[in-house]
Amino acid sequence: MSSKSDVPGVAIITGAASGMGRATALAFAVAGVSGLALLDLNEAGLTETKDLVHKDHPSLKIELYTVDVTSESSIISAYTRAKEAFSRIDYAVHCAGIVTWQGASADCTLDAFDKQNNVNYRGLWLCAREALRIMRTQPLDHEAYPDANIAPHRGQKGSIINISSGLAIASQSGIPAYCGAKAGVCAITRSDALDYATQRIRVNAVLPGVVDTYMTNSSPEVRQFMMENPVKKATPMRRLGIPEEIADVCVFLSGNKASFVTGASWSVDGGFCAGFSYE
Repeated sequence: MSSKSDVPGVAIITGAASGMGRATALAFAVAGVSGLALLDLNEAGLTETKDLVHKDHPSLKIELYTVDVTSESSIISAYTRAKEAFSRIDYAVHCAGIVTWQGASADCTLDAFDKQNNVNYRGLWLCAREALRIMRTQPLDHEAYPDANIAPHRGQKGSIINISSGLAIASQSGIPAYCGAKAGVCAITRSDALDYATQRIRVNAVLPGVVDTYMTNSSPEVRQFMMENPVKKATPMRRLGIPEEIADVCVFLSGNKASFVTGASWSVDGGFCAGFSYE
């Protein structure tokens, strides 16, 4: 690995089989990590992500873990195995998430509510908990990677990025459980940032807007709704984001160049959360 790497070390990424998780894996590879631990329930998608990374980075060590983020034991097993495989975890990006159109609260079933929260909020917290448990036991990265020339004041034991949503700030009708879960992600991000700042672990959230992934293209009807409403009416840039635009921010926030950033919620949304634009 080159000493010029922006992100020396190992990244673990959930939701890595597609979309923003896959784009984040590719972005970390370009930025110079020495290893990737990729997690998802979709085993075939994980293999495809690995093949895409190896196309341009054939020697990069990659481990795949089929994980159900609603299962505590599944998560603990994957993070433990990743720690054993790489000896340390420097960056964790938690991208795994779902959205279902369950309707307004009076029409939302308990099963639909629980499904949203078990993946988007509880599942993410379980992943973040395991990352924190690993990172707090590690030496600082400027000690672990002396050739990377990391200034001691920028050194960290680890960095966590939790993927929330612009809908944590500006809610959308018809998906209250999703909006609530994503707001919860921002809250636990701030709490973890406070609790682990003195242990030199940074915790931040990234809030994507409407991004061109399966979630916005699961059917022609969903795509049409997205384009005509949150994109054309509520996104000042009047376009979808692309997964790479989210991934690049995740990599920057993970690395030592963002060493004084913790507890933040970064909007990457084409202006969605900034307000209305009538142009």
